[in-house]
Amino acid sequence: MTRTVLSVGLLLTLAGGFAAEAAAAKAKAKPAARAKRSSTSDEGAPSAAGEAIEKLKGDFKWGMSPDEVVAKVQDRTRASFDERIKKTAQDPSRQDRVRKDMMTQVEHVKDKYIKFDGQKTGYDVSIIDQEFLHGFGESMLVAKEDSATRYFFFSNERLYKMFIAFDKEMLQGKSFREFGQLMQAQYGKAKEVNVEERTKAGVRILLDHFVWSSKSGDMLRLVDRSEFYDVYCLVIYDGAIARKQDEARQARKVAPRGDSLVEAVTTAPANNRDANDNIVDQITGKAIKKPGEQHGADIVVPSVTPASVKAPTPAEINRKEPSSEPESEAPSKPTKRAKPEKGAKPKSDVDGLAL
Repeated sequence: MTRTVLSVGLLLTLAGGFAAEAAAAKAKAKPAARAKRSSTSDEGAPSAAGEAIEKLKGDFKWGMSPDEVVAKVQDRTRASFDERIKKTAQDPSRQDRVRKDMMTQVEHVKDKYIKFDGQKTGYDVSIIDQEFLHGFGESMLVAKEDSATRYFFFSNERLYKMFIAFDKEMLQGKSFREFGQLMQAQYGKAKEVNVEERTKAGVRILLDHFVWSSKSGDMLRLVDRSEFYDVYCLVIYDGAIARKQDEARQARKVAPRGDSLVEAVTTAPANNRDANDNIVDQITGKAIKKPGEQHGADIVVPSVTPASVKAPTPAEINRKEPSSEPESEAPSKPTKRAKPEKGAKPKSDVDGLAL
């Protein structure tokens, strides 16, 4: 079986180019919010040389179901253990451990399939957070490869995009523009797409990605994700499906989403309180407001009489109601006590009680 992770020629070219001296790490500026990229900004891109995009897609074809992609990824996982299994051929116990490790990884492939149906995921603030939106029939599968991590995106259960994040070691300190120039030497001239970044000083224009097209309608995009993740990424996608996704978002009037991690850092809270200082209240559902937060209209003076009890009116109090109890007979005249004898001690009410 042909096992193509990335084009062999591409890997050799990148490895050779990155062997040069590493550039000094650039100081990271204070994060700022960027506008979300759209597939419409990639229109008019020049065609990539030869069958470059097809080689990057490898065994995967647009329209595959999640189960078909899972099966392909599982085949690749098994193939990645071939060398280790051969090396342990003379040691059955070690080979058995290798095979068990392989089977565990093969089984875990299907666990990495995620649907973006509104429930929060670990990818809402991540390296791929600009590549999907919830509620548009999108889903994803993650697979680790030899020198990269590949994310498979589905629209209505059909594969239409692959996002490849290079391992950091492949970059060797190259700037994004230098990396883009190396890619253009491999694939031909690309279109440069800029984005606006909002800062305190105003708005500045930055290079966001390089993009190529193909005769088949597929698109290839090289994306800069080094500000927080120190990696550059290749995105291969079906241009027609991506445009439909954009149209659906516009129809739903979804506001353009910026970089989630940037916005989480730069968005100022409504006040100067710590966002997590009431975490116990959030868990228990009982909100206890701090001094100065509760308005006068919210203060309720407690009443001695419960709200459910209606107080009687003065007329009700003064009105003499007939007694419902039967009248008792008139009490008999009390018996006159005999006077105690002179010198005798008077009896108490408690005299005669047993102690």
